[in-house]
Amino acid sequence: MSATLLRVGVRALVLAGLVACSDGPSAPSASEREVGAGQWRTWVLVSGAELRPAAPPVPGSVEALREIDEIVRLQAARGAATDSAIRRWAGSPTAPWDSAALGVLDFYFPLLPNVRIATPVRAARAMALLNVAMHDALVATWDAKYVYGRRAPAAVDRRVRALVAVGGVPSYPSEHAAAAAAAAAVLAHVFPSEDSLAFQAMAREAGEARVAGGAAYRSDVDAGAAIGRAVAARVIARARADGAAEPWRGTRPTGMGMWEPTPTKFVDEPFDAGAGRWQPWVIASGSALRPPAPPAPASPAFLQHAAELRDIAASRTATQLTIARYWSTDAPSVIWEKNLLREVTERRLGPVSAARAHALASVAMYDAFVACWDAKFAFWLARPVTTDPALRTVFPTPPFPSYPSGHSTISAAAAEVFAALFPDAASRYHARALEASHSRVYAGVHYRFDVEAGDQLGTRVGRAVVAWAQEDVAFPRP
Repeated sequence: MSATLLRVGVRALVLAGLVACSDGPSAPSASEREVGAGQWRTWVLVSGAELRPAAPPVPGSVEALREIDEIVRLQAARGAATDSAIRRWAGSPTAPWDSAALGVLDFYFPLLPNVRIATPVRAARAMALLNVAMHDALVATWDAKYVYGRRAPAAVDRRVRALVAVGGVPSYPSEHAAAAAAAAAVLAHVFPSEDSLAFQAMAREAGEARVAGGAAYRSDVDAGAAIGRAVAARVIARARADGAAEPWRGTRPTGMGMWEPTPTKFVDEPFDAGAGRWQPWVIASGSALRPPAPPAPASPAFLQHAAELRDIAASRTATQLTIARYWSTDAPSVIWEKNLLREVTERRLGPVSAARAHALASVAMYDAFVACWDAKFAFWLARPVTTDPALRTVFPTPPFPSYPSGHSTISAAAAEVFAALFPDAASRYHARALEASHSRVYAGVHYRFDVEAGDQLGTRVGRAVVAWAQEDVAFPRP
């Protein structure tokens, strides 16, 4: 396993185990709420039925009995390593993969100017591809589960011990194997410098652990893995055609108020200047929601906002510094993804519901980045430190134009989706989005009008994704 994955593996798998919880007696269980998840709206599949596998072995058949015998042998030969793997994969089929990807993205700023693997825009793109793949893989498995209704091995044969909770969810195909195969393939594609064998080993462990735990037959795992690979192939094909691999061939405009490389690294080519033309998931194009132009340099409105930054720089409070630094620790989408991992864990969402929440949020943030980057490179507005070299910023200014703010756009989009999924927490998440916006003004890296435009643009993107979600039978909450 690569060094990066080793750094995050324990945290990822602990998070996974927290999700398997039961609801109170008066509420439908997570499994009951997801009985119809095979009919939920998909992203790259026509429907959940598109990849429906052939029927599993007939109960009592030679093949079915042979699979039971395999589980009995595996459980009899269990050691500490097997038990540890069973525990790691006893909960959510998707949380370990989200957390592993986020661990890689903890180091999202590239070390060299010509490296474009995990810039802020690409971080959001990676998570959208990953979560769309896992979502569609799980929807496809749920379609087949309730067509065939195969009972888990531990519920069929007394010789098999139930080492993990299986509830009332049919076992065929295995959701853990489906998510794992989809995730491993997509992560190997979006992180080509990582050790792809580590992703494949993690996927194999997920399937083997479910068999040894008495939750799945070998044929369940094989069928789930086939679904995951097929979904991943569709997602990767889309990724190869979305424009992200195209080099930027434009030229940087010059003149008053135009973006210039900023201290301290003075990166000459701004990161992902062509991202505004990448293919979004929901909005029509990056330019479809483009905001109006920012105030002209030297205009009264521009000078007013520039003066505000000088005033803040001269009197920043400890609270403002803390907020500015917190929102600079990761790409904005990474911070929101981590919040969502905690939210779905605390709310005990079922596996498909959690995957759906992650897919919607990831897509909203990716589409928000595309829309934001379209505007940034339509207007090429200089950063505050370029206009006023004496301005003291909290941290070095990111290497791309100022208007609109990426943190504001992405955070507003995320807050709209979070508010739709978790309406009882809507005010809290809208407040978090405003904090993210204010953080960029406190830091001195954005004008107030940058964040106001980002708030408005991100809200429009988020509402477009919520409108897309409202067409799903699972809306407003799985």
